Amino acid sequence: MKKKVHGVLLSVFCASVLLMSGCWDSKEVEDLAVSTLVAWDRVTVDGKDLWQISTRILDLRVQQGNVGEKGAGAEEILLKGRGATIQEAFNNLVKRLPATDFLEHNVAILVGERVAREELANIMSADLRLPFSRISVDMFVCEGEAYQILQTQPQVSSTLSKEVRKIADTTMEESGAAFNVTALDFSKQLIRKDRDTVLPHIKIYSRQEGEETVEYSVEVEGFGLIRDSKLVGWLEDEEALGYVLSVGNLTNPEIPLAVTEKGVLFSYYMTNVKGRISSRLVEGKPKFSIQLKIDGVVHEASIPMLNEKEQPGLEKAIEKKIMDVVWQTVAKAREYDADIFGFNEYLHRYHLKEWETIAPEWRKHFRDAEIEVEVDAEIKAFGTSNTGFDF
Repeated sequence: MKKKVHGVLLSVFCASVLLMSGCWDSKEVEDLAVSTLVAWDRVTVDGKDLWQISTRILDLRVQQGNVGEKGAGAEEILLKGRGATIQEAFNNLVKRLPATDFLEHNVAILVGERVAREELANIMSADLRLPFSRISVDMFVCEGEAYQILQTQPQVSSTLSKEVRKIADTTMEESGAAFNVTALDFSKQLIRKDRDTVLPHIKIYSRQEGEETVEYSVEVEGFGLIRDSKLVGWLEDEEALGYVLSVGNLTNPEIPLAVTEKGVLFSYYMTNVKGRISSRLVEGKPKFSIQLKIDGVVHEASIPMLNEKEQPGLEKAIEKKIMDVVWQTVAKAREYDADIFGFNEYLHRYHLKEWETIAPEWRKHFRDAEIEVEVDAEIKAFGTSNTGFDF
């Protein structure tokens, strides 16, 4: 019995010694250049077309301290590299770093407009081949150079990367401005042969007169339309909202919608959105459908009080407004011949036999098919008070 106990103790002791040795391939934090945002661009310099890769890197020289102390918090530095090939551009960036480039903390990939229009498939292929690539990273597309986005400053976060991550995780979806798309999701959509896709549109916001904030910051609103692995156009404002409502699968929306009924302007605050897209064949021809079930409340109106008496008429006005918004999105998608709704994907999935005859001209079927939009909107409440001020 004692021999068994001694044997167990010896095994535990040996395991403890091995654990105390640490990780054989570990690196000190000071020896890492931690990239937090990466931007891809194509630029022309002295008549030569070059790749440009830029990144924000955590400045580890900044000492962490208590809030309010000088030097407290985190900062980032901005670097870029150029080259005739992607690898050359990357090497020209990292060779200036007295540390190992570390991409595992990258939160987003920003794609410049020229890359999105010309080389999108190439950068996705190059990025996914990297052994340290993060497939869960968020992706954005911008107008002009993505490098300019990295030159902006955060408004309320300690770093630009944190600001972008918070916008992607919460703000843009809740407000109906866009929804996040990861590198994995986007790659899956690119290789599909039965639908097109989108990327969230990241922009530079210029400080308005009277605002006490940084001069240039970022905002995300709308989408870039991707057709045949190339950027072809943009969804903005209500066009983007119509797309978010149709395919966004929102979890906690807080989306206001301005509606007018009989001269009364009011705000319908959407708190629950369920969208369903379907396709079917009618006499051999595809027919597509977008169905929306939306709940919300009315908190604001141009008259002192709205109540349950007006509810049926208000709900019809809301449904009509939402249908108009969705039809704007459908019209823009057809303008660019881009089936971003995935109508034909549903045909491919549920009508496989018929799909074989549709597949060669599936975009034509998207342009010509009958599309239905059905909206069921309900007002759940008229605010938290049933009385208003009598002026």
